[in-house]
Amino acid sequence: MKRLALLGFIGIVLLAGCPIYDDEDGPFNNPPPCRGSDCNDPGACLDPSDCGINETCGQDNFCHTGDCTIWGCTAGFSCVVESDLTATCKPGTSGSSSSSSSSSSSSSSSSSSSSSSSGMPPPTVYCGNPDDCAVGETCAPDGTCQVGECAIIGCIYGFACQPMGCVRANPSGCGDDLDCSSLGTGWACVSGFCADPVDQCSDQTQCATGKCAEGKCTPACATDADCKGGYGCDTMIGLCTVPLKPCTITNDCGSAVDVCVDGTCVPRSVLGTCPSGEVWVDNGCISDQSATFVCDVDGMQDNCAMGSICLHHNCYISCAPPNANACDVSPSFNICKTVTTSSGMHEVCGSNENLGNECDPTQGINCAPGKICIDGFCK
Repeated sequence: MKRLALLGFIGIVLLAGCPIYDDEDGPFNNPPPCRGSDCNDPGACLDPSDCGINETCGQDNFCHTGDCTIWGCTAGFSCVVESDLTATCKPGTSGSSSSSSSSSSSSSSSSSSSSSSSGMPPPTVYCGNPDDCAVGETCAPDGTCQVGECAIIGCIYGFACQPMGCVRANPSGCGDDLDCSSLGTGWACVSGFCADPVDQCSDQTQCATGKCAEGKCTPACATDADCKGGYGCDTMIGLCTVPLKPCTITNDCGSAVDVCVDGTCVPRSVLGTCPSGEVWVDNGCISDQSATFVCDVDGMQDNCAMGSICLHHNCYISCAPPNANACDVSPSFNICKTVTTSSGMHEVCGSNENLGNECDPTQGINCAPGKICIDGFCK
């Protein structure tokens, strides 16, 4: 009897240590991972074909918007970055990431982001305009490249979201001369807008400061200390045109406070604002390159004072007879010079530093290769 009681007690203990399941929660009733068309959970997947366009079957076996550099790949697939910077899951070791070709600094945003497939967040890639980002990425309002479409992410300041991606909000906008080349010969990017040759400067007298170089007002200098905004001094020509930090894309500048504009790292603008004397270009601040025009009728007095005539949209003192001595009263412009414009030849007061007759981009008269036009002189 005692033996039976002891066995009964042991049986009760064993039963107490074992979990009791109902019919639905048994250990053999848990469903296995989904397989292709058997994936019933919304968004579940086994391989890339289970997901839609612009989606990736991630390491968690769910479809996600974006590529595998962010979400990784499901078992049996690896993330491969192609030469065109697209990233796709291809059969191979799960969780790995590779590139089908070497890439330049311009594609660093795509290659560096592949590290996320190993569990580490991708490094921040900075941008100032859409061209700074890799294919499949958007230059977001915070100035970083993010995977996805602008309809969801939005666009950086100065750009608007269109079906093809972020485009310039102002169709006349530009970042460099190449952006204006399709408009015709001589068109140039001046202060962030494409300018016809007739709207470009031809002489330093049309610039608030500095000199006129290739149709753009440019700060003058003797040393680097005279320059600012990412430029150093080219002492051979006396202009602030030497990039202190050259770049191809904004991420080359390596900082959230700089952007790449026309090959130079310059200070980043905040929502289009820049210091006095500077202008916004692709979310960077550069010196104002625009000419100041005060008159329109070339070769006539127009809006100019008595004894002056309008040439290249600016007023100059005439030294044509009977005013041959007119330049004697002007210390800065004390040389009577002959200037040719669209209205003919005119005699006006100038100096050895301006109103040169060797070149004039506004008239299609350019310097030989290797030289640039500065205030009418080829240097």
